[in-house]
Amino acid sequence: KNVATAGSSTIMEEEDSDDESESSSKARIVDFRRTTLICVSLVVIIAVVIGSSFSFAKPPPEFSTSTATPPQPLEDGLPHLHKYAYVFVAYDRSGYAVAHQLIEQLQKTMAEQKGHGQLTEQFIDPRGQFNTGTLCTDLNLESNTVTILEAPEFHCNMQKLRALFMNHKDHDQEKYGVKVIHLVRNPFSMAVANYQDRKSYNMPEEVRFKNPCSSLTETLSLNSTMTVADLNSPILEENGIMTHEDFDNTLANCNGMYQTQPGLETATYQQHLEQLPPADGLRMSVADGIKNIALMASDLITFKRVHQMVLDEHSNPKRKKKRHYGLMTLTMDAMLNYPGNSMMNFMDFIFGAGISTTAKRSAAASYEHNQKSAKESTDAMETEKLITLLRNDPIVGEPLGRVESLLDLVLSEQQTSEIER
Repeated sequence: KNVATAGSSTIMEEEDSDDESESSSKARIVDFRRTTLICVSLVVIIAVVIGSSFSFAKPPPEFSTSTATPPQPLEDGLPHLHKYAYVFVAYDRSGYAVAHQLIEQLQKTMAEQKGHGQLTEQFIDPRGQFNTGTLCTDLNLESNTVTILEAPEFHCNMQKLRALFMNHKDHDQEKYGVKVIHLVRNPFSMAVANYQDRKSYNMPEEVRFKNPCSSLTETLSLNSTMTVADLNSPILEENGIMTHEDFDNTLANCNGMYQTQPGLETATYQQHLEQLPPADGLRMSVADGIKNIALMASDLITFKRVHQMVLDEHSNPKRKKKRHYGLMTLTMDAMLNYPGNSMMNFMDFIFGAGISTTAKRSAAASYEHNQKSAKESTDAMETEKLITLLRNDPIVGEPLGRVESLLDLVLSEQQTSEIER
């Protein structure tokens, strides 16, 4: 370009004044066009950069985040966000951490809405508030509240469980429904994460020194004699997931290893995991964590049934009072590997058309950036080796595989429901 310009200048000096004026005008036009082209190019580049900051990698099917039918705006076309109860259900350390992150975003966005304030947060102790009569954790989910449930105990009949979610005590406050965010995880991933956590020195002392087999023998209260197997095996066996014998075999194997091996007669739980071969250590940690895996599997079944009950009620023309039940099944595997896309799905589920797409994308982009900055480095190959060991384990491999199939089925059905909508 510099050579062409210099050549043009030489030619112009040899022409008469009219030609010089004409050439000068043409040069200005060329310069103007060049400037315009550069500006347009910059605008396009900026637009692409901004757009790409809101573009999130889509997870493959096995990492899907799926939602059942979310609550829709009422007859007046408004979302009435503060007239719902919001419930987060999680089962492991990562799940609890993500639940708090999602609630932080929920509260921030709610506070930004005109006429709204932050939700009232409540924590319910699933064991402390376990009702030995109904076999369920007692709940009161008022509107304008957000609740975290850490591995809740829901073993009551479906009518009672539906009432726990949909009813409330303060009838002076209108309640339009409930939105449940079910934070689940592939059972093999959950079991390996539990093994790696228990093996580390980041665990509290009471965990490092506990008897891992006790998770299968302890009862929920002094007034109850029912163990995790007694409470969960009926619904899991009915659905071909886990039998009472599966729990018994896991317990027997754990008792056969814990403080029975040469040199480990007085060792702590953590010391066992450090010194046992990985296959044995994994089996022991599964015994410690199988309760949460069983509770997750039970809830996958019962939450789906409650959702169907509410849908059936809506189709009953004689029923006057109708509340909404929104259910989002969100996999931890997706949250950890695809944080931006997962947050976008969460914002869509909670707020729908109540806030702009730009606001949702901004929240998702910020969350993805923060998660990538804070992501812990893990040995993916080592984790996959441990998962393979579990899949091939003769005692726990098949039961965990059936829980995995249940989770895949629930996600697949909900994806199909989304496509049909």
